[in-house]
Amino acid sequence: MKLAFIGCGNISIDHLKGLAELKKSGRNPFELVAVCDIQSERAEAFASETTRLLGNNPSVYTNYREMLEKEEIDAVSVLLSHDLHHTVAEDCFAAGVHVQMQKPLAISPSFGKKMIVDAKKYQRVLTVAEPIVLGAEAVAVARAVKDGFIGPVHLVVDYAATTEVAERGFFGGTPWRHMKGNAGAGWINDHGVHHAHLFTEVNGSIKEIFAYTDIFEKELSDGKVTIQPTGEDTAVTVFRFENGGLGHWMCTSAAHGEGTNGTWFYGGKGCVRHGEYVSLDGGNIVTMKELIKRYAADIEDNPFAHSYIELKEAIIDGITPISSAEKGLEALSVVFAALESAEIHQPVKIQEIIDGIKHTYEDTVIKEMEEMKAQA
Repeated sequence: MKLAFIGCGNISIDHLKGLAELKKSGRNPFELVAVCDIQSERAEAFASETTRLLGNNPSVYTNYREMLEKEEIDAVSVLLSHDLHHTVAEDCFAAGVHVQMQKPLAISPSFGKKMIVDAKKYQRVLTVAEPIVLGAEAVAVARAVKDGFIGPVHLVVDYAATTEVAERGFFGGTPWRHMKGNAGAGWINDHGVHHAHLFTEVNGSIKEIFAYTDIFEKELSDGKVTIQPTGEDTAVTVFRFENGGLGHWMCTSAAHGEGTNGTWFYGGKGCVRHGEYVSLDGGNIVTMKELIKRYAADIEDNPFAHSYIELKEAIIDGITPISSAEKGLEALSVVFAALESAEIHQPVKIQEIIDGIKHTYEDTVIKEMEEMKAQA
């Protein structure tokens, strides 16, 4: 199948390396025939890297609509700022092209719902590239927990405090990630949607969440660009799963001096330290390598490589992917339920966000997005 990339920014190289891993193993179902970025130099540089890693020479564009018109494309990977996701997706569907969307699914839940409707309208596949739930290690953890390996999960704890902003000025080196009109929210969305997806993939749907959020860093600068961020840099939440388990989730991009991170799933027989090991009662330690051998020997190690296997299987075989658009919407709705809770000072049910019953926070995102577009 013929594949194109729309956006050649930071994350695109991870996607390219994923395709390169599939090529090495003889499992790459795609030929990357075109790449597009509004910065021609960046697109040209990425095309050269594609030639180095994949051995072919993709066409280069600065206008994705022109690319859709001129190229014969089966699928695209969209790697753009969050405010562009829904517009680009609909254009691709209308052109008969399947879409893999780099997380989050959309800038906000209502636009995510529209994208799912649009995909069905045009009978196209829509998946989410969500690396935290893909790849052998992530799949092994989810399968093991669902198999009862650590018993029923009673508590999920997740902490993430990064000093990257203090050291570099902006998260990922990109100011737009701190503006909710571009990113949908602050770090709880850009980083946190990964973890919301992880929680629900491993332990099922979250029912209700309560949160406090704030913007502690009122001004950010990398020495060249200075902004006043509108997206929250810190969030502290508590939540309850549909199965009765509890969770405590904290994330901040406003950390100084020392960062921290970790995710723990505590069950009735043991604990998963995500990304490290499983600790069972009696002092037994199961390594991730052992867990993968038992539960995910059939899965690609590289999560980005796995995302393209999922895309191929969804298009060709009709297999529902682990990282489906619907699961992406659920994860995004967990994030927006937390943001809504902080806005209205009440616990919020995830379904209230999905159904559009509560949308006070989302309204502020859409307002800022529209204002930014009017000023552009």
